[in-house]
Amino acid sequence: MRLFSRWRITVAIFMLGVIPAAAAKPAPWWQAETAMGTNGTLRLDTKPWWERATALKAGEQFSLAATKTGGMMLVRKEQAVNPAHGQMIVWILDDDGDMDANNPRLDTDSDCYVVDYNGDGTVDRMVDYIDNNHDNIQDEMEIRFFRDSQLRYAWFAFDLDGDGHTWYMRDYEVSGLFPFFRSDPYGNNLFFLNKFNPIDKTWIPFSECPFAFHDNDGDGQSEVVARFSAVPRSFMKQNGNPDYANRYQYMYGPFTDEMRDMGVVNLRYSFDIDGLSDAKHPLHYEMGFNMVGDLPYHFRGMAHPNALRREPQTANVAPFDQTKKISETYPADETGFSFMEFEDGAIQIGDPAGDEAGDRRWEGVFWMWNRRLMHNTGGPTQFWNIRREWSNRPATRREVYYSPVDRRLHLKGASEGWIRIGKIADDAEIGEVHMYDADRDGYFDRWEYFETGKALPVRVDRVTGAKNIDFGDNWAAMRKFYTEKALPEALRLDQAIMDAVAVAGAEYATPVAENLKKALERELSPTERRYILDLIRENAYRHWREVSLAAQEKILNTPAKPDHSYSETNVATAKAWLAFQMLAVIDDLYAQGKFAEVAEGIKKLKATK
Repeated sequence: MRLFSRWRITVAIFMLGVIPAAAAKPAPWWQAETAMGTNGTLRLDTKPWWERATALKAGEQFSLAATKTGGMMLVRKEQAVNPAHGQMIVWILDDDGDMDANNPRLDTDSDCYVVDYNGDGTVDRMVDYIDNNHDNIQDEMEIRFFRDSQLRYAWFAFDLDGDGHTWYMRDYEVSGLFPFFRSDPYGNNLFFLNKFNPIDKTWIPFSECPFAFHDNDGDGQSEVVARFSAVPRSFMKQNGNPDYANRYQYMYGPFTDEMRDMGVVNLRYSFDIDGLSDAKHPLHYEMGFNMVGDLPYHFRGMAHPNALRREPQTANVAPFDQTKKISETYPADETGFSFMEFEDGAIQIGDPAGDEAGDRRWEGVFWMWNRRLMHNTGGPTQFWNIRREWSNRPATRREVYYSPVDRRLHLKGASEGWIRIGKIADDAEIGEVHMYDADRDGYFDRWEYFETGKALPVRVDRVTGAKNIDFGDNWAAMRKFYTEKALPEALRLDQAIMDAVAVAGAEYATPVAENLKKALERELSPTERRYILDLIRENAYRHWREVSLAAQEKILNTPAKPDHSYSETNVATAKAWLAFQMLAVIDDLYAQGKFAEVAEGIKKLKATK
């Protein structure tokens, strides 16, 4: 009884508050200063220093102590680069306490910048740098985007290679295509977007979440990049915007219930195949997969809490070390395969500060809105000189094979493909090639060659029984074969056919187009050089064949003597008919990609004249 009474007394005392509960740890001063109100609202015109800030002229600033306990702050007025942003009021908080009160200076390791475009009192951006290990080098960075002073979404960056670089900023935001190239898609890095849920006050995966850049060989450059497209899974059941993940109307728009169930509905996965990605040739991706499916956005370890982050302190993204595996096992309902053969001279998609040969997207090689439309593809991307292949076979592996017919890597299971050829050093359009898997065995067996302006193909090759080489998803074996065998062989055989045509006689010579000559004068990768030589070889062979057929056809159609007697004229027709048969055999060998035998056939035909 005595024990029971003591328990009742203790409970009563606790309920009356005589024994206080453990007090919550107070938020750091910088957290309290930037604490958001209802629905993630943050304004500057409620701050006690606001009137003083509005009186500043562009370039002026003042420092002050935090109104709560703790650190130093600066307020200044800046003239924006973008005229639409006008004169900005920027509030800087020295989170790590290293600012000298007598000589206040800013840094990008632990300072936070709250930005008001046009100085109207509403917060538009918050740029926050985080130094996790206190070495005065940023490890994380986030850019928070507000609409009408309400937080809507944020870009996050994790600097995983320790070089201290993340986003390049202009007016405290990453805007436009080309500033991305001055950011850090080089080495190991993770960039991702999260949407703010104002009801639960949490971050959720959204839009491009993540971009994961992988430096496989430790040279400070990226050889692999993955991009996940996170949108509400209900999108799959709707006929809504096919590019949901890239629409600002959803990023800046209000949070909706459908956003509670997010999925990876599109995934891009790109590679540097020829091994040339280095400081001189950055972002040297050639091959990319574009996949559409419905994978719930739930990954072990996707929560990334950080006590140095402002609320909400937990960002959510697929862990960096899982992004390759997820990409290689993603359950795709359809797959697009892209291979960059040469640049697209019609548009500039690379860093304008770089050379022409570096005209490459910073986030890899990916699909386009053309012919086979795959949702959440993004853009802009290359139209000319990039091979596209498409498969609607469900797949949980990315499988590639090598075809000895065109000496190229292809997507296994693709039912169709195409490449538009042109815009090489000038505006000329050359033509295109179509590829089909006519017997549906997973390998291309039909190639159709078109010239610009002609509806019918100039050549159709149907090749069955080709000895294709399967690499599956063994990227190392594929890269070794492609760089050490396939490319050198293709270059050598292109030259062998051109040499054979050259010695066949002056009547077979065809001039090399000036734009192709100009392209060859540039510094090219083996893949790009091979592409240009393929075009020169194709023109040389086609001209040789046309001249040869015309010459033999003229002999065959020479009128015979009335008595059909034996004569030199009729003997010539026999030789011409034999030449026609040899030309057919050579053409069949050419269609099969047996170029060494083609070169020998050209020489043999010349010898029989």
